[in-house]
Amino acid sequence: MIEVLKETLILFSLGCLGWFVFARLSAPTPALFGTLVVVGGLRVLGVGVPYSPELLSPLVQIFLGFYVGSRVNRGTVRDLKSMVFPAAVIVAWALAIVFLLGFFLSRVTYLDVETAVLSSSMGGLPEMTVIALATSADVAVVIVMQTLRMVATFIVFPLIINAWMKKEKKADQGPLRDEPVPLQQDRPGNRKSSRQFESFRGIGNNRLSIRERLDRFTAGLTLRLVLVNLVALLIAAGGGFLFLSLGVPAGGMVGAMFFVSLYSLLFNFQVKTPSAILFGFMLIGVGLMVSDNLTSETVRIVADGAILYPLLLSTVLIFISSFAVSYLIHKVVGWDFPTCFLAAAPGGFTIMTTLAIKYDKNPFRVSMLHLCRLLALKSVVPFVFMLYL
Repeated sequence: MIEVLKETLILFSLGCLGWFVFARLSAPTPALFGTLVVVGGLRVLGVGVPYSPELLSPLVQIFLGFYVGSRVNRGTVRDLKSMVFPAAVIVAWALAIVFLLGFFLSRVTYLDVETAVLSSSMGGLPEMTVIALATSADVAVVIVMQTLRMVATFIVFPLIINAWMKKEKKADQGPLRDEPVPLQQDRPGNRKSSRQFESFRGIGNNRLSIRERLDRFTAGLTLRLVLVNLVALLIAAGGGFLFLSLGVPAGGMVGAMFFVSLYSLLFNFQVKTPSAILFGFMLIGVGLMVSDNLTSETVRIVADGAILYPLLLSTVLIFISSFAVSYLIHKVVGWDFPTCFLAAAPGGFTIMTTLAIKYDKNPFRVSMLHLCRLLALKSVVPFVFMLYL
């Protein structure tokens, strides 16, 4: 236990270092980028950086689910009807990508059908690896292509979203929010609690005094609010671990979000959204989870050269199709394009939901559409492999 705590402290210290450096460089999502570059880079170079503890992933998912659930209200629930068409489009697109692109890659590259299909799937690296181990697919190729596409999505999509938000800022002539804010606008009784969501660009980039930081962190706190949030956090943890034990995809996040939303809606409690600082540490946790997939073996396989053509071809085609699906949903349903863009991202359930929160888009829509895609892929792909491949 002490060793796990020590390794976790080392990892988060490296993540904070990356956060600090990338905040100084004014990079988008510096906690996320900084952690990936510092920890992932050290791991690729063969430095003995410990891997994140097994408990990190469920805790990050639960915290994220608590975050999304705290922003759900009756209007959000009524919005479920508008998700039917986007969900159908995204599920159809995801299944088409897996099989059509997979078979296409098997014809124009050296990959066999099993490897090409599993490499094209956006259903999650662990699940596709398990299927690859049970078939004749090249497991190393599946892992590398899935990992590098996830990292490419992780790098490219935040840059595009950041540029888009800057464009919106110029168009609106208003300040760009750099951190998440509640979905509901400030009300007379809620102005204090929203102050903590003002811009926070990172450690070393904020000139506030310690007292001012504490004031922001505790703004609007009352004994009743503390108790409401403590109960909500316990409910989130219980719901998250329950759904994880049931094998629900992204169960930690889905369970926490579902039970916190239910708690808030049934008892009409306003759950306080966690502070920007806690959100930053959650981003470090996400970065650590992504960097776990980067190893020196990844670099060796890429350096071999044979995998580059199928990797680039599949990534480009998936990205182009993702943009097309985003545009279609935007035009038909009328949602803002950044939300559609995040909902149709080819990977990173947790990452895209955190980006939706950070840029004040609708994380409920994003998370629900990603969940539909994951459920469809994790149900259909194994079944098809069992019967036909």
